[in-house]
This record gives sequence, C-alpha cells and structure tokens, in this order.
Amino acid sequence: MTLSPLPPDDQPAAITPFDRALLLQLEQVVSQHFYFGCDRITQALLARCWWSITMNLDMPTLTIACPDSETYWNMVSHIKTISEYLVNTTHISRIEVIPQNRKNLYFQVEVGT
Repeated sequence: MTLSPLPPDDQPAAITPFDRALLLQLEQVVSQHFYFGCDRITQALLARCWWSITMNLDMPTLTIACPDSETYWNMVSHIKTISEYLVNTTHISRIEVIPQNRKNLYFQVEVGT
C-alpha cells in the first residue's frame, strides 16, 4: 500500500454508491443519444452485437462485442460512420470492436482527437 504525499483535503474523494448510480444513468443517456442518432443501417449492425458506452476517466469508450466474424468485419468496415455518430454525442472517445473469440483481431480507434 502506497501512502499519498498529499494532505487529506487534496486527495480525491471516495466514490460513493450515489456517484456510481449517477454514472450509470449518464452512461445510459449517452448510449441512447448515440443509438438514436445513428441511421437505420448502423442501428441494425449494433442490434446484432452486445455494445455499451462506458464513461472512463480518460475518455468515453464504445465497446462492441460481435457474435461472429461476419458481423465483426461488417462493423470494422462501418467504423468511419460509427465514429461520426459517436463524435456527435461525445466529441472525443474511443471505439473498441471485439470479435467473438476475443483473441485474434481486436480493433481499437480513438475518435475526435
């Protein structure tokens, strides 16, 4: 355990259950705004996958887990359009596309930077 050299008033506050609840609500609203801002083709692609937007400390991240290789390649080839819709929602973010086997190919791109 490393002790911080900062005085207690200068250290970050502990995250409370209320903070976590607010973060979950924020993620839900951002996800809805992103999804409903997409065209029908992008919505159909997203509907075939498990996806979520998480609000990390460094930047929001859209994670897309694809059920099969065909969907994965469709998603990767459609990444420019997805990034345009995401930038309209978050301005700066990261997109991660994960194949079914979660091994071989893993696609990650930062957008809005």
